[in-house]
Amino acid sequence: MNKNALHGSQVVDQLIIDPHGLSRPAKDCRDHRPTPAGNQSEDYKRYRDLFDNALEGIFFTTPDGRYLNVNPTLARIYGFHCPQELIAHFKDIKHQLYVIPERRDQFTAALERDHCVIGFESQVRKRNGEIIWISENARAVYTDHGVISYYEGTVMDITARKAAEQELEIQRAYFSQLFANSPQAIVLIDTQRNVVNCNLGFERLFGYRAVDIIGFGMRALIVPEELLVECENLRNTILGGETVQCETQRRHRNGTLIPVDMIGFSIRVGSTINGIIYIYQDISERKSFEEQITHQAFHDALTGLPNRTLFNERLQRALERSRRRPELYYAVLMIDLNKFKSVNDSLGHPAGDQLLIEVAKRLSVCVRAVDTVARLGGDEFALILEEFTGRKELLRTARRMHSLLCEPFSLYGQDIIPGASVGIVPTIAEYPNAEEVLRDADIAMYRAKQQGRGIMLFDKRMRQELVESISLEAELREILANDGLTLHYQPIVAIENEQLEGFEALVRWNHPLRGMVPPDKFIPLAEETGLIVDLGKWVIREACRTLKQWQQTMHAAEALTMSVNVSCRQLVKPGLVEHVIEVLEHNRLNPACLKIEITESVIMHDVNRAISELNRLRALGVQIAIDDFGTGYSSLAYLRRMPIDHLKIDRSFISGFAVESEENDQIVRSIISLARSLGLGVVAEGVENREQFERLRRLHCDRAQGFMFSRPVDNAKARELISKFQQRQHLQQ
Repeated sequence: MNKNALHGSQVVDQLIIDPHGLSRPAKDCRDHRPTPAGNQSEDYKRYRDLFDNALEGIFFTTPDGRYLNVNPTLARIYGFHCPQELIAHFKDIKHQLYVIPERRDQFTAALERDHCVIGFESQVRKRNGEIIWISENARAVYTDHGVISYYEGTVMDITARKAAEQELEIQRAYFSQLFANSPQAIVLIDTQRNVVNCNLGFERLFGYRAVDIIGFGMRALIVPEELLVECENLRNTILGGETVQCETQRRHRNGTLIPVDMIGFSIRVGSTINGIIYIYQDISERKSFEEQITHQAFHDALTGLPNRTLFNERLQRALERSRRRPELYYAVLMIDLNKFKSVNDSLGHPAGDQLLIEVAKRLSVCVRAVDTVARLGGDEFALILEEFTGRKELLRTARRMHSLLCEPFSLYGQDIIPGASVGIVPTIAEYPNAEEVLRDADIAMYRAKQQGRGIMLFDKRMRQELVESISLEAELREILANDGLTLHYQPIVAIENEQLEGFEALVRWNHPLRGMVPPDKFIPLAEETGLIVDLGKWVIREACRTLKQWQQTMHAAEALTMSVNVSCRQLVKPGLVEHVIEVLEHNRLNPACLKIEITESVIMHDVNRAISELNRLRALGVQIAIDDFGTGYSSLAYLRRMPIDHLKIDRSFISGFAVESEENDQIVRSIISLARSLGLGVVAEGVENREQFERLRRLHCDRAQGFMFSRPVDNAKARELISKFQQRQHLQQ
């Protein structure tokens, strides 16, 4: 390079013959222009203006680090008012100007070596201490003897540019480190579908190394064949300028499908799309969790079977299919275990849970893949049988299920036979929704349980009867609250002398529209709904009040007793004894005049509590009788523990009580013999004729009750009966 060919130096070289002369200070800062030797020519003036007004700073420095001359621009760059201030300030450029003094040494070394420097960048201090970046272009000027006379050059303030470069570098660092270190898989694709680059997250997720796939098409590597159309549609959307985000699947190098959350967007340079960035996040864990949550939401946690929600959804779809295919049958079965509560009570809830699990297994083996077995809750199961050919196939499947549930289950070393009640809706096409199908299947199941039949097919009469039962319950609640029931009384007679000993109070409901509602219709309803507790209290209260009125107004009634039936719910629910005490005290009635009648099943429901409550009643002086004796399953051991006074022989044994029926004769004889051995009295129910009465007399039965003496009668007629028995007694005397 020509030593005089440096940027701007030829001008200075022509303009200034002696740079040392230019360093003479002017009178003040306002007149800083040097005065050249000789007359001032037009060229000199022009070059002088160029020096003074140049946009770049121009300098002349000595090799030892002093300024010989500078232009006003350089003075401004360094924070001085005029060149003379700058020249006067710097005595040692190396240490006063450069933030890193060694940069001056590197600058001069480069000039000595190369005779010039281009774009030499350094940090320097301005007059006020502010640090800026400069870029220097300079050359060394030599004497005729080849010795460096001075350096001349230009300076540009590049602080703003360096700041922009630094910001750009930071952004590049952010992007490169984000790209390289992101746990998400990132891949850059050109417009020809080839991989430009991918990060470590991509390598880890899909099993491909970047060096192996750069330059190759990614679609063939990770996109499953069945998703190629989806992939192409997404690509076209991105190239159309949109950002896409979706959940999809991509293939690992080993062939495994990976669920991913994918974001794709275009790379633009100006208005041109130069490529696409895809970002993948592995959502396998989330998907697994979602599947688990979904399974829990739609399946029973204990058995793993579909729950009520999923069952209803499948049943709704089955309804739709049944309408499209009327030639095939679709049915719904509701199954309830008969003795589940007793298993829980006797063996504990873990045994009950295990029983439900085993029941689910047995039901599952009875159905096909298209069918559904569900647990709706508790011990209630439901099934959808789809696309079977006829009712025979349906009943065959139902009987097989029922048979399996009636086989023993081994639980904690014991064989349990829970039994089951099955309600069936044999065809579902006519139903508008799943809820109504389940309702009718439940009705049929309940009817099967009520009647002790294992399997029951639904018919519309069952629904009508249920509606009537619901209506009857509401009316029973209302009439019970308003004392709308009445009591009828059936006499109990001593067999030895045929004298009246007491009455049994029997509740009656004379409905204004239905007429006389049979007790066997509303008493079980009251038991089922819990109304029996309030009903029982009313019966005790009304029966005791009536007996007290008779005793106060009729001399013949003073020694009579009143028998009242007590249900299982009354006995196990707290408050029965307290209510009896309250009623007896309120009516000032002798406790011995009240007889509480309970059945064997009531006793056996909760033996210990029954004995405890009966002992409390017995302590008051109330008499206790076991009603319908012989039809239950109480043992002699329990009878010995019971605080009872009487056994009432069930009417079923008396109705067949005739000379030719030796079996019934023996049963009645045995009951009377048992009562005698326990010191108990015996009452025979259902005595309808003199022959039955006389046979009971020969067997030394104590009392009789039945139509032979009277049907249950109202209060007024009961008073008449008391008077008639009193008159008969007077005649006999």
